[in-house]
Amino acid sequence: MLFNLLFFIITISVVVVFHELGHYLAARYYNVRVERFSLGFGKILFKKTDKHGTEWAVSALPLGGYVKPLAEPPVGASPREAARAISQKTPWQRFVIFAAGPFFSFLLAIIIYSGMKISGTTEPVPYLAQPAPETAAYMAGIDGGDRVLAVNGVDVQGWAEARLALLEPLASGAETTLALQAQNGAVRDVSIQFPKVTGTLEGVDLMGQAGLALMAPKPRVANVLDDGAGQQAGLKDGDLVLRAGSHEDISITGLIKLIQESPDKTLTLLISRDSTELSLNITPRAEFNENGQAIGKIGVAFSGQYPTLTVRYGIFESVYLATVQTFDTAWFSLKMLGKMVMGQLSWKNISGPIAIADYAGQSAQVGLDKFIEFIALITVSIGVLNLIPIPGLDGGQMVFCLIEMVRKKALSEQVQEKSLMVGYSLLLFLMIFAFVNDIARVL
Repeated sequence: MLFNLLFFIITISVVVVFHELGHYLAARYYNVRVERFSLGFGKILFKKTDKHGTEWAVSALPLGGYVKPLAEPPVGASPREAARAISQKTPWQRFVIFAAGPFFSFLLAIIIYSGMKISGTTEPVPYLAQPAPETAAYMAGIDGGDRVLAVNGVDVQGWAEARLALLEPLASGAETTLALQAQNGAVRDVSIQFPKVTGTLEGVDLMGQAGLALMAPKPRVANVLDDGAGQQAGLKDGDLVLRAGSHEDISITGLIKLIQESPDKTLTLLISRDSTELSLNITPRAEFNENGQAIGKIGVAFSGQYPTLTVRYGIFESVYLATVQTFDTAWFSLKMLGKMVMGQLSWKNISGPIAIADYAGQSAQVGLDKFIEFIALITVSIGVLNLIPIPGLDGGQMVFCLIEMVRKKALSEQVQEKSLMVGYSLLLFLMIFAFVNDIARVL
């Protein structure tokens, strides 16, 4: 719990502070006085005022931060000082100041994704497992061992890239073209129609439902015990198991299960040794557990590793691909939001702070790279959320500025105040709803 909380605080602090930095820099560019830039909320623990009159503060609640610009000219202020209030700026200048926050949210994602692509990531080669009958992949004619080369004309190298490219078509139930390379080297295009998605996506494996899964590594003999059934059958270290009985593409888990369920029954293993295929007959010896049940054992340890590759790009290509990935993710978020508004997806898909903390902790446990990638995903979500035209969010303020530019005058204070009340009420409702969703997931 504390582990998740720690990485939740780190995530929100990085994402929100970078977002607010965008507002701050845009305000400074247009000579708006920023009264305070706070790291965190609540009681101020430490503060220092710079030569520009900005109070830099560290507050008690370490959940992001905020920027406080000078809203209205102070009473008795000089014309020069009065001009530094945000209300005295042109609607276009205010529009840019409000838009700078979401822009910096997207910029942070681009920086993170670019860094990952430049430094390189190790990913499994996207070989597909044999799809289950009646799945979309099975109906499309995909075979086990096919390698994904491209999705809708976009080249992919590793499994993570393939999953990302498939995310939007899977969630949209769209027809998708995959470029595949068969095990014999032949390349073909396959059209696959994904089923429509409805309800909640919580805990749903869209890839698995479509019959698209990473092919499990074949079992390789790692150690053979003396006088065991495996040694007597002729198994040696390094042998690669290609087939066990009638089971093609069997995984390590599947092979061990098959052996355990076959005491005193002869199994035929097709193995590869030094590029030569051999057929060996092996009879697992029966050993009895504490319940008196016979368990097959052959005295062999197996290992297996996915074939991997390092996905790395040059600087300019990395920035381009990172920008595309950022805006693809943002567009996907908007489409999912639209589906919820239209009733095509459940509102239970909205996650609150508890779920985000849980995801933050899970990603951190996997590794630093996954945690940083999670931060990129959250900052894109923050950018998208703030562009929604709800009064109280950056998007709502941007709409007010656009209306003022069109009408040549601002909306009345009464209209703006009522709009803000409605906006804040809606945001409060969404926050409560997300929190209730989190509680329901825990229970």
